Amino acid sequence: MDSVNIEIMPWLSRYFAAGRSGRVVMERKVDDGTTIRDLLEEIIADKREVREILFEADTGRLFGYIALVLNERFVELSGGLDTELKSGDTLRLMPGFSGG
Repeated sequence: MDSVNIEIMPWLSRYFAAGRSGRVVMERKVDDGTTIRDLLEEIIADKREVREILFEADTGRLFGYIALVLNERFVELSGGLDTELKSGDTLRLMPGFSGG
């Protein structure tokens, strides 16, 4: 069984580390074939409020204001939520951003 790191930026950290502010880093064991979607489902399984923040209720798609970064690459540009994870990967949950 391999492990991956999940970094959750401060805007969501209160849901994963009660009473803490700032970035939260978690390590999770993953099986071969585990996807980003699988991992997200696991870490929010008992966090209904987080699910409502991250996913559109009617489509199950990630909201556009969420940025997922896997190993320094935006997930939406490198395979999406069905990307399989590998040992040592780092997934960051960040607020989306744009510029003009």
